[in-house]
Amino acid sequence: MSIYQPSDDSDLLCESILTFKNKNVLEIGIGSGIILRTLSNQNNTVIGIDINPESLSFVSSSLEKLNLADNVDLVLGDGPSMFVSQTFDLIVFNPPYLPRDAYTDITTDGGNTGLEITDNWIKLSLSLIKKSGKILFLQSNLTPIHEYIDFLSKSASVNIVAKKKLFFEELYIIEVMHNE
Repeated sequence: MSIYQPSDDSDLLCESILTFKNKNVLEIGIGSGIILRTLSNQNNTVIGIDINPESLSFVSSSLEKLNLADNVDLVLGDGPSMFVSQTFDLIVFNPPYLPRDAYTDITTDGGNTGLEITDNWIKLSLSLIKKSGKILFLQSNLTPIHEYIDFLSKSASVNIVAKKKLFFEELYIIEVMHNE
């Protein structure tokens, strides 16, 4: 298994989380830890979960070197199903989001449409955020994201909070909250 390397998608998500401070946060799929490092630097409690033990080991070592490990717990797991309801102020993820093809791997394969993992994590995360909590995640126009946002908007408050146009795709940071 390889560790997901940060790129434009990770940078966009890092920029989008800078305003969140003093929160209890869960990051699903920590990869290289770039987003987790940003979160740990400004929030009370940060939990990072990943299916890849190599990622957890790499990120743990990185956090120790940067003296950022005090408020971070790392968990080996596949998604947020092990947590209890209404625990987090913020849940963040940059999921595997590419539609399945012959070249994708576990770090990028989001299922047949690219949204299957995202949809599963959203459903689980909605029960884990506090009533005033938020979910922030990244997606691409290489998936049917606008149809998914329309579908999700029927049961939650959904907003695109950031976009980045690349030469081959457009990336979106999407915010999901409970309906009032």
